[in-house]
Amino acid sequence: MKRFLTNAAAALLAATLYVGFAQDGEIPDRLVIGMVPSREADVIVDSLDPFADLLAEKLLIPVETFVSTNYVGLVEAIGTGRVDIGLFGPAALVQAMDLYGAEVILASVRRGSNTYLSQFTVRCDSGITEFEQLRGLTISFVDAGSASGFQFPYVHLDTNFGINPEEDMSYIFAGSHDASVLAVYNGDVDVAVSFNDARTAIENEYPDVMDVLCVLGYTVPIPNDGAVVRAGIDATLKAQIAQAMIEIAETEDGQALTEALFNVTAFAPIDPAAYDIVRDVSATFQR
Repeated sequence: MKRFLTNAAAALLAATLYVGFAQDGEIPDRLVIGMVPSREADVIVDSLDPFADLLAEKLLIPVETFVSTNYVGLVEAIGTGRVDIGLFGPAALVQAMDLYGAEVILASVRRGSNTYLSQFTVRCDSGITEFEQLRGLTISFVDAGSASGFQFPYVHLDTNFGINPEEDMSYIFAGSHDASVLAVYNGDVDVAVSFNDARTAIENEYPDVMDVLCVLGYTVPIPNDGAVVRAGIDATLKAQIAQAMIEIAETEDGQALTEALFNVTAFAPIDPAAYDIVRDVSATFQR
């Protein structure tokens, strides 16, 4: 974690920044931004700090980083106040809102879209061309708290094809989207689930991946991941955080950084109701 200003300097700058605004919540003397990596963890740990640096420059408040190994840990960190700003996948984002009163402030935008798909990938030489063939086979999911890496594809199989992964398949959790794709590439499982198109995440190391792996199909569109701010943060500061993140992604250097870190080309405001479909799917796993 990194500290960029002394507490005294940060407090002075924060006070200057918010002169003229009635404070209706907490204005911390430093902020912590956290996320769960969709790629291998060491890549994110090494590179999240530059984004925190840019955010600190915009907000005039020190910004530290927190990388959790799983979604549960990051949701709990938001709930306990250890993390102030969370970058979440949609399922964990809904949990943070519903369990701890976190407020979604932005959605990620990728190539103009604020939705994405969960992708089922098989080896092209497997002979698997229909979902019905998956009964009795092995599948790689990502994480039990992941919308695209578990919850949406699980419901897709059960609802549309009557395949209950708990009863009709054997499955593993790979831990990350690229690891899930790699599992089917290596022949460890018959089908892998990931965001679309996670094959590109391993293409540099496995240049034949597009020829070896074929797409079996997709789920319905899923709202993109987004940013939440924990409960209790001052409303003006929330707006400042959202605007700072939008502006960072609008600059050439900032966009290069957000693409490298999050595969995000922009951030945009979003109606929290857009995540109702995620809430409905997630409810399947809370019964």
